[in-house]
Amino acid sequence: MSETFKAERDTIAGLALLAANHVRFDPPLSSGAGVSHVRGFNVHCLVIDNTDGEVLALEQNHIHAEGNPLQHAEQVGVRAALDRLRKKRPRPTDMPVEKYYKQLLFMAPGTGADDFLNFGCTLYNTFDPCGMCATTLLVCYMKRIAFLFDDQKFATVYDDMRQYFKNRDSVKEPLSTVAPAGGVATPLQDAATLIQSFRDRVHALETAGTPLVFTLDSQFDELAKATRLLMQIRPEHLTTTDGERDRNLRTLEDVRRLCNLQ
Repeated sequence: MSETFKAERDTIAGLALLAANHVRFDPPLSSGAGVSHVRGFNVHCLVIDNTDGEVLALEQNHIHAEGNPLQHAEQVGVRAALDRLRKKRPRPTDMPVEKYYKQLLFMAPGTGADDFLNFGCTLYNTFDPCGMCATTLLVCYMKRIAFLFDDQKFATVYDDMRQYFKNRDSVKEPLSTVAPAGGVATPLQDAATLIQSFRDRVHALETAGTPLVFTLDSQFDELAKATRLLMQIRPEHLTTTDGERDRNLRTLEDVRRLCNLQ
């Protein structure tokens, strides 16, 4: 498995998270409204089937819309992806149910670098998951978790909880990006530059006192750049080949469709 494949897919997924935050933007309400947003925080997640690149779910935080504090983006996304996976990979008649959800849905055996990209599923999230969602991702046997923005409050929770949830061949890490352009940039390389600028901006806002979950509330115009770039990426901009390219093209097409951009 090439690092090119990982960086390319992560960049597409990271750009999709930013674009989803734009096309589904929930503007912050005035301080007198008694609630910060109509639907919930501007936090999104997407779940990708590592085996073929299908986007199984692209969901957002719905805690206010549903009056349910459990409806974080990851919770909504995991359930939507699970519904899709059970149809896509139904349990064989001779497979015990416990083995089914441990090895055939979000998870698959293997701890090599290639295993985290070839098998099971990856959940991409706007922020490093909170304590509740980190635990959920262990409970559901998610193979890989990749996030756009650090959250130091919860940085160690996932690995700390491994002592209670053993035998998970899984990993949590920041999503990677393609290398910057040496000359004229492609939209994918521009996306990597945009992701880094967002990381710098979010860090600066948080350092200045803005709660992390509110850091995208003032970024609507910048988020629009992600939407435009997502629409501009073409097959010829991908540098992967063969099956890796096919998977990344499927991911690209799926996220554009789910954002109503095609």
